[in-house]
Amino acid sequence: MAEIGQKTLLDSGWLAARSTDVQLTGTQLTTTHPPTSPTSPWMEAVVPGTVLATLVENKVVGDPFYGLENETILDIADSGREYYTFWFFTKFQCKLSGAQHLDLNFRAINYSAEVYLNGHKRVLPKGMFRRHSLEVTDILNPDGSNLLAVLVHPPDHPGSIPPVGGQGGDHEIGKDVATQYVEGWDWIAPVRDRNTGIWDEVSISVTGPVKIIDPHLVSSFFDRYTRVYLHATTELENRSSWVAECSLNIQVTTELEGSVSLMEHLKTQHVSIPPRARIQYTFPQLFFYKPNLWWPNGMGKQSLYNVSITVDVKGHGESDSWGQLFGFRKIESHIDCATGGRLFKVNGQPIFIRGGNWILSDCLLRLSKERYKTDIKFHADMNLNMIRCWGGGLAERPEFYHYCDVYGLLVWQEFWITGDVDGRGVPVSNPNGPLDHDLFMLCARDTVKLLRNHPSLGL
Repeated sequence: MAEIGQKTLLDSGWLAARSTDVQLTGTQLTTTHPPTSPTSPWMEAVVPGTVLATLVENKVVGDPFYGLENETILDIADSGREYYTFWFFTKFQCKLSGAQHLDLNFRAINYSAEVYLNGHKRVLPKGMFRRHSLEVTDILNPDGSNLLAVLVHPPDHPGSIPPVGGQGGDHEIGKDVATQYVEGWDWIAPVRDRNTGIWDEVSISVTGPVKIIDPHLVSSFFDRYTRVYLHATTELENRSSWVAECSLNIQVTTELEGSVSLMEHLKTQHVSIPPRARIQYTFPQLFFYKPNLWWPNGMGKQSLYNVSITVDVKGHGESDSWGQLFGFRKIESHIDCATGGRLFKVNGQPIFIRGGNWILSDCLLRLSKERYKTDIKFHADMNLNMIRCWGGGLAERPEFYHYCDVYGLLVWQEFWITGDVDGRGVPVSNPNGPLDHDLFMLCARDTVKLLRNHPSLGL
């Protein structure tokens, strides 16, 4: 049986096939005719990853990083979007008991998708930078064996590449909420599939009747950083048809040496949640006297605390849990009246910013924890203390931010707009992109919720 609070990554055992080569519906793929092996048209898939990553891995196309291989790969502008529209298929085991619920989670897909689970269809909305969480409790197979197929479509406006290249190609990609570098820039050739695919983490997670959603941690400082308060809020969703009487716990610990932990705080609050309701709950503030502060690289130690939140439901026990490494730090910025330049302070101390421009680690979006760790440590070893995540690339992933937390790199995170694609450039671009402003703001809000608790997030 599944365990409460358990998250299982679905990062292996995937198959993929071009949609035009599959003469079956999603319902058939997840009921009567599932693929059973990587035989044509199916191949082993890279998930998380892009369609192009899968094609390279299976040697269907050459590696675009070698020689002129990228010139031999068909561009979406010439092939049409259907050529890079792909099915992804996998299966997973999950058997629930009692009042358990299961979510199927996609941390990001580019650009839109239809999801089929055991013959049932769910349509995912557009946008490269948004999470999708589907409650699938009622459509799981009773024997615990479940079939999942995802049809992924490329961006709506993949654009074309002018003969002389250019900064963002013809700028059409700027009409979508997606990465803009994929049409090519002065530092990279066009990415032929425009990063289409299930490019970020896929997981299933089990909860009880009440689910914890997007906790938010904020600190405030007094008396020269000797008195510090931690303010925590969270959303709670009651998925049952009855009033849930809950015990909500927040715990803060810090590691002393190795596996030895020191309890800093443990508080329990009672909460009643109406049936089928979602509420926002604010914990009583937690007081810390002279906590260890988080400092950027070169200014001090990157002290981190373990913050965990759990909710128990009367008659059902633990229903959900959440955890985050958190650092106490205060970042300030103002314009220097003498020079007109922008100055920064961290924990009251001036900091001279030494930064680098980050686009992404791999244009096929093979973004492993090991690679992130290596890349971020390189920045720290170069004595940098800030990374700017350029707006033409990604909203970086939590794993990126984790290692910036660990190695003391402040992050300047931009959203998905650039001067060349959204207002100037050759040809002159449209300053009103993307076309769907509401979608842009939805993706921005969701990205903020995904990343906001990291002490490294500076701008």
